[in-house]
Amino acid sequence: MSGFVPDRRLVRLRPLIADHVDHIMGWVNDAEIVGNLAAFAGAPMTREDELRWIARVTASKEDRVFSIFAGDDDRYLGQCGLHQIFRRSRVGRLSVIIADRGEMGRGVGSAAIAALLDVAFRSEQDGGEGLHKVWLMVFAKNTRSRRTYTRLGFVEEGVLREEYFHEGGWHDMVRMSLLAREWSKG
Repeated sequence: MSGFVPDRRLVRLRPLIADHVDHIMGWVNDAEIVGNLAAFAGAPMTREDELRWIARVTASKEDRVFSIFAGDDDRYLGQCGLHQIFRRSRVGRLSVIIADRGEMGRGVGSAAIAALLDVAFRSEQDGGEGLHKVWLMVFAKNTRSRRTYTRLGFVEEGVLREEYFHEGGWHDMVRMSLLAREWSKG
């Protein structure tokens, strides 16, 4: 890991439950928040859609999703998770979204990612996932997120040219990853 150590006290991760749906509905249809998500289809999500998604990911063996709350009070800040967990190879895809615009740029995203990486790389006996590698995809033009991931120790593995069609055009995506041995609890 690089010399950057996020302040994990800024956040608390809680396993996603259906009761968190109203928090999610506060941002899931906000194009300014979800516009950098490759999975964003542009079609509005209903509360029922979101409840079905919560039911699916909480029952899944390939997903582990958390709601992010402020470390000093009970303010909801966003979501993060490990997806597409492939147990045989011990790899999974990281996702994070900070839904409160007022919290963006204040370190809560980095703190949430660090807390999630702790879960990803902690052994299964200790309540973690025991992963060897965590990877992610980010729009090549999203330099802010790329800098954040790099500060946390992620390495750019390559560019997937014109990988996603979004907002009327093709976009390059950068795949980044971090290995368990590269991660330090800080």
